[in-house]
Amino acid sequence: MTPFRKAITYLTGTRLVINSAHRFVSPFLPTIARGLGISLEQAGLLLSARQLAFVGTPLIVGTVGRGERRVRLVVFGLSLMAVGAMITAATGVVPGALVGFVLLGLGKPSFDAAAQAYVADRTPFERRARYLSILELTWAGGMLIGAPLIGLLIAGYGWRAPFWVLSAMFVVAAVIAPRILDADSTRSAEKSVPLRPDRAMFALLAAGFLFSFAAETTFVVFGAWMEDGFALSLAALGIASTAIAVAELVGEGSVLIYADRLGSRRMVAAGLATSVVGYAGLAFASGTLAGGLVVLALTFIAFEITIVATIPLATEAAPAARGRFLAWLMLAVGIGRAAGDAVGPSLYTWKGIPATATVSAVAAFAALMVILALVPERARVDSFIPDSAA
Repeated sequence: MTPFRKAITYLTGTRLVINSAHRFVSPFLPTIARGLGISLEQAGLLLSARQLAFVGTPLIVGTVGRGERRVRLVVFGLSLMAVGAMITAATGVVPGALVGFVLLGLGKPSFDAAAQAYVADRTPFERRARYLSILELTWAGGMLIGAPLIGLLIAGYGWRAPFWVLSAMFVVAAVIAPRILDADSTRSAEKSVPLRPDRAMFALLAAGFLFSFAAETTFVVFGAWMEDGFALSLAALGIASTAIAVAELVGEGSVLIYADRLGSRRMVAAGLATSVVGYAGLAFASGTLAGGLVVLALTFIAFEITIVATIPLATEAAPAARGRFLAWLMLAVGIGRAAGDAVGPSLYTWKGIPATATVSAVAAFAALMVILALVPERARVDSFIPDSAA
């Protein structure tokens, strides 16, 4: 196996664990809230705190990852997540969970920016979407594989158990990272190039905020919707999460197959247009479990196409400062999700899924307008580290 294939295998496996840690919280949010002795709305604020922690991502990438250093940033991000999961499990109270969620929120985007930049460094733009999509398949994997397993852990050992297990896995991943990934250049810090945002960069950040806000506003309450409206058990929630993950896998696979052929910008626009239709449909179909799940699956497919196809565009927006611009994109997405986490539960309590879906549809439409008006398909001639696997 070539060094590149070893690296992408490691990064993909580690991101599967990370995304499992990130994703299981939403479908099991009512259970976690009961364990902490708080309301669903208060638990939603914990998720907001996790997402708002993304604000620190550019600072971490610019200091720990100074000079586009990837391995150091991977290890640091994993370390933050290990400590955050451990504190959440060990304390079992709201203040401890708040600290733990913030650390988890700092660690994930730091790792993601390093992993995406590492792969982009080693692949030409015309094939980049394919390789980045491999990493992004783990988003669906987090729900497809992680959520059902975590549901069993919670059912058997309580809501704290997944945090203990995930913390141990993060530690193992951090220890082996330097043995698998190419070492950071000792002169990389000297090559640091200032990030100078232009109109297209700002537009990408605005679109990232809007489409992530749209998704999170509705997705954060889908577990509560299934519990309240259809009295689903923990095991059934895990099965429903699996069905949603299959839909996401379709979206991520679509980018893997088609983005390099059709262009990333077209894929983003198609995903956003489908999202608008999906959210609007969900407002009318949420009264039945089968109909609601079908439309919700459509929106998950569309969202995955949108966010996965956005990443190749972002990696080429600032090739010499790739890690730092990706960090800013993570920040925009994180703030959007934090806003959705804060707004979604309140909208759901007020008027149910129709309210969250309507707000989501409006935000997704605004993101589509931004992409069509301000973001070109730019394939710059860029340097990358050649590898026989790429």
